[in-house]
Parts: sequence; structure tokens; C-alpha cells
Amino acid sequence: MTRICRAVLVLSVLAQAAAAQGSGSKFVALTGGASLSDMSGFSLTGDSRWGGTAGLLIGVNTWRTAATLEGTWIQKGGGDTRLDYIEFPLTLGAVAVMGGGEMRGRLYSGISLGFKVGCSSNVLSCDDANGTEWGWPIGIQLARVTEKGTFFGIDVRYTVALSDAFEFTDVINRPWVFRLMVGKQLGAPSHY
Repeated sequence: MTRICRAVLVLSVLAQAAAAQGSGSKFVALTGGASLSDMSGFSLTGDSRWGGTAGLLIGVNTWRTAATLEGTWIQKGGGDTRLDYIEFPLTLGAVAVMGGGEMRGRLYSGISLGFKVGCSSNVLSCDDANGTEWGWPIGIQLARVTEKGTFFGIDVRYTVALSDAFEFTDVINRPWVFRLMVGKQLGAPSHY
């Protein structure tokens, strides 16, 4: 439990630092889509597997940057091994505004902490699955923003594993995520 408390503390400090970057517009969005994952380090889990992902993100936009904090359910694993996580990615990225402010693109990276909530495997012992997983998300988002401040977009992300998925083995998750986003700016819409 101490490791979880420390991880939550680290994420909250990082979130406060990201929010302090400026007084931009705040936004919230629902996300959902598919994950494509495999595992390296163990030959019997090498096949890719499709899964799902869904979540909620909150963020702050400034003129050329955006910081987000998410709560996301995601399925990972490979072959016959399925691992379900609740992840909390904290990201910061550069924003490009196009089309008179209607279109925005964002290239981002950050840190992610995941908590295992489920496991099934025919080749590995789920008792040996680590309870937490650290990752380095790298992604790109494209969104269309309406005059009322709602937005619709797509997000593609790869997460580099920073910790092992299982104890006693060097098995790591290698997930791609393909999501749709629908959200709303909080407060008065801004067009920068």
C-alpha cells in the first residue's frame, strides 16, 4: 500500500505543476476505443491481442500547450494473456492551431501509472502479475473545436514500458491505443 500512496503523491505533484503552467482554458473529455498490445520477454505471449479502452480526461489549454490528467481503463497483454489496468496518465504537449482555430493538433508525452484490476493467462501465473505498472506515453491528437466549445477528435498513443508486468520475469506490455474523444471546454470558449 505504501508504494501506491507514493505513486499517487508523485502524480498529484506532477498534476499541480502542469496546472500551474498558465491560466488557459480548462476542458473535459470522454475517450473510448481499442488497444492493440503484445508482450516482450516471454515467447508464449508474443502474439498481439486487441482489447478495449475507455476513460475521462481533464486538461488545461494555453496558447501553444496542453496538459492533461486522465483516468483510463485499458486492456493489455499478448496472446492468451490479458491484463486489465486503471491508468492515470499525466501528459504535456505542444498544440498547433489550424483552420482559424477550428482544428487543433497536439503532440504529447508524459508519465503514466497503472493499477492492475484483472488478469487471465494460460501461460503465466496471474499471482505473479505486478500490481502497478509505470509507462511513458507518447501520442498525437487531432480535434475539431466548435464555436460552442465542444470538440471531437482522435488520439493515437504508444506507451513505452518503464516497469515489468510480471515479477520474476522480464515481461513488459507494449500497447498501442486508438481512441475517439468528445469533450467540452469549461467556461467561455476560447479560440486561440
